Amino acid sequence: MNDRIRGFDGLRALAVLLVFLHHKAMAEGSGLGHLGVWIFFALSGFLITDILTSQRRYIDAGTSSFAAELKRFLYRRTLRIFPIYYLLLATLALMIAIGFAGHDVLAGVPFHFAYLSNFWIADVLHHWPGRYSHLWSLSIEEQFYLVFAPLLLAVRAKWHVPICCALCMMGIAALIGMKAVHAPAIVIYTHPLTNFWLLALGGIGGALLRRGAAFRRCVKPLPVALALVICVAMLCSVEPAWEAIASPLRFTALYVLYGASIMALVCSIASGESAALIRVLEWAPLAALGRISYGFYLYHGFIPNFTKSNRIIAMFGASGIPWWAHALSAIASFVLTLTLAKLSWRFIEEPILRLKNRRFTRKTESSEASPSALSR
Repeated sequence: MNDRIRGFDGLRALAVLLVFLHHKAMAEGSGLGHLGVWIFFALSGFLITDILTSQRRYIDAGTSSFAAELKRFLYRRTLRIFPIYYLLLATLALMIAIGFAGHDVLAGVPFHFAYLSNFWIADVLHHWPGRYSHLWSLSIEEQFYLVFAPLLLAVRAKWHVPICCALCMMGIAALIGMKAVHAPAIVIYTHPLTNFWLLALGGIGGALLRRGAAFRRCVKPLPVALALVICVAMLCSVEPAWEAIASPLRFTALYVLYGASIMALVCSIASGESAALIRVLEWAPLAALGRISYGFYLYHGFIPNFTKSNRIIAMFGASGIPWWAHALSAIASFVLTLTLAKLSWRFIEEPILRLKNRRFTRKTESSEASPSALSR
């Protein structure tokens, strides 16, 4: 695959904007945030599976070893993900220590450092912890890498798609089982198995796009891409109501349809045939946001939502906060997050990426993407 897939940076930007709107634009009850995260998961599975399959082919050809390729993968992932993530957590820990942040979040810091935020949220807190909520998806990503990379590198490349299929089946079974035993919605939402399957599905989509001429013909026309956009938007609009569905099979069927639609949309864009849609996604400001979207995603939760401060609430009194104040708050949060993400990219991420690419890039490897590697 090409080093850069046209349209993917724009898709990353749209995904991170959906998450931002969910948290900052009074859209907490919507499905926007979940859609944004699932787009990232599908992108990540699509690209990471291709990278691991390419690496395994070197092992199959006898020109490399399992240890060397695993080291290569983990080294590159570490350089992409860890620096600003742990810098942020270290800053947070320091702020707690000197009294500039509440000690109510202290218990969660070890979970964040160990990439176990999803378990902290679902099994310890049992509720969303506000500005730290988005860290759950970064934990899912890291857990996926630690399981998936050794597994795919340990077996021949021809078995990678069957392994992805098996992981999808496990995820679907987990969805049915958790719903059947009335697991809390937050557990279903954040459990590794109920999210790994979408990353694996992205990997299957990438394989089908590369090897399946019939699948490529199905997803590449512009009308198909637009139909998938409409389908995903419609499913997103009704997703919050799925929690009330009693039937485990119906609940799971909707989730599978949702995930499959997202995967098909990613594949449609990757096919490069939907020129009009790709031109929109390649719009310079959108693509630029996509390139810095990891930092944007990571930092946005820690930028204040100004209309939730007690001072602002008291200012407007019983009449409530007007819509324009919420809009101004969202704009201010966006500008601050964007500025921080740009500075992070310019002075931390980009120099480290140059080091990563200089030491471990092969021409046959594709670019990488995820909620924790949202841009290359």
